[in-house]
Order: sequence, then C-alpha cells, then structure tokens
Amino acid sequence: MRSWHSYGGHLDEVNFWRPLAQTGFKSLLPGEPFFFRLKHPVNAVVGYGFFAHASLLPIRMAWDAFGDRNGDRSFEGFLARIAEYRRESPAETALGSRPVACLILREVRFLPENDWVHWGEEPNFQKNIVAYKGYDLATGPGVILADLLRNRSPAELVPMFEPVGGDERLRSELVGVMREGQGSFRVRVLDAYERRCAVTGERSLPVLDAAHIQPYLGAASNHIQNGLSLRADIHRLFDVGYVTVTPDYRFEVSRRLREDFENGEPYYQLAGARLVVLPREESKRPSRRVLEWHASNVFCG
Repeated sequence: MRSWHSYGGHLDEVNFWRPLAQTGFKSLLPGEPFFFRLKHPVNAVVGYGFFAHASLLPIRMAWDAFGDRNGDRSFEGFLARIAEYRRESPAETALGSRPVACLILREVRFLPENDWVHWGEEPNFQKNIVAYKGYDLATGPGVILADLLRNRSPAELVPMFEPVGGDERLRSELVGVMREGQGSFRVRVLDAYERRCAVTGERSLPVLDAAHIQPYLGAASNHIQNGLSLRADIHRLFDVGYVTVTPDYRFEVSRRLREDFENGEPYYQLAGARLVVLPREESKRPSRRVLEWHASNVFCG
C-alpha cells in the first residue's frame, strides 16, 4: 500500500489495512503506540499512531468509514489496490464477500525526514521480520521509540468514560466544526454490538449508525461507553430526545412523539423493553452516568 508518510504531518485517524490477512490482531491494547518503519533501503522509523481497534470489515464499509484515510483518493483506487494484492480483478474483489483486515489508528503523526530514526538490524530488527515486532518502551531500544511520542493516547481510549464538561471540538475557520475519529468510533461501536441495532436487533449494515449518547464535544466523546449501535431512524429520534435508553438498558419513548406527530406506533411497541443487544464486555457497555445525562438533558419525557 502507499506509504503513509506521503500524507505528511498529522491525521486524526487512518485505516492501516492488510489485504490478505483474515485473522484478528491481538498484539496491542487500545491506546498503545504503533510505529511506522520503512523497509530497506530506508530502514527508519518515520512516524507513529495509537492503536484503537482491529476489525475485519466489508470493503465498502472500510471506505465509507475512513475514505482517503485508507491511503487512496477514491473508492475505485482503493478497490484496485486490494485486488492487485489479491491477484484478482477489481470486479472480482467488489463482488466477493471477503473482508479486508483493518488496524485502526488514532492521532497519527509522520515525522519530518530529519527526525526519522534509523532502525536497521542494530535495534534487533532482523531482515526476516516482515510484519510486526514489539518493544518494551521502558528499556533497551524501546526507550528511543518512547522519546518520539509527542502526545498521549487519545482521550476516548481510556478505560472509563465521564460525560464531557465542555466543548472540546476542533474548529476550522473555513469549514466549521471538525469531527475527529468518526470512522474509528463507528467501527468500534458497531463491532461491540455485533453489527446489530441495540433496540431492534436489525443487522442490515447500511442502516446502522454509531450514535453518541452525549453529543460530540471533542475526541473524548468518542469513548465506546458513549456509544450505541442504533438503526438510523431510532438514532435520529434519540438525538432529538423523542426516545432514550435508561440506565438499566431499557428503551423508552416520549409521549411527545405522539403529541407532536400523531404517530410513532412502531416505536411505542418497543417501549419498556430491555435492549436486545449489548456488548459482551462490561467495559464496552454504555456508561450509566451518560445515559442519565441523556435522560435529563435531551429526552423530552
């Protein structure tokens, strides 16, 4: 794939994809650093990012989530490069069901060339290493890598989520509010809910959204405990307060939905029911504090 340093500078997220792998990646925990090393003849560490999540994604979903952060300017180019590695035509790749293995990285930085760190055989990187090698950042050559880190792990990758107290969103003078890490957030949340709607169990991926419980106020808002996998129509009702999820994980519908629109029967049929899908790991389930926040600050009652 095209070398990431060609972007230059900083990216809030990238999809470091592997076209042939069909297994998971368990070498890092969320928030741990992932360094980029260029091969011979450069033999240098040229940047780093922070590991957020690994997933086997449908190719279209990988493009929809990350766009040119996949390393290509267009979906057609992305598809063609995957097909090239797989030695098949782009049409065969597009029609096939084989996913692409994705390593999702946050807060990626590429070093200026004069800051690249020579990393040949001397720091125990033998020529036969073709994939990954781990280092203890507190000892030996790992200390050199630790010195490269210029920022801490992204706020959404800490173990526990607390409702954000102020607006931490980045802004662009020309465009407006910038939403960092949205692709990472979407993939992490949908995977946690086994790519199903938490309320209905719907599995059709094109209509599933990763919803923020407390609206996006900066990168910390992308914590997985601030997320719900919701069908698109339920997501929209959730954002404007016509529905909510209680701290004991039950779906509730406001009386205002009927009063305002003289409709909503399909949603009232779901009222009071416990969520049909929750993450298996307790650490990935919605924060009860942030669900209370939504009930107090957004839900119409």
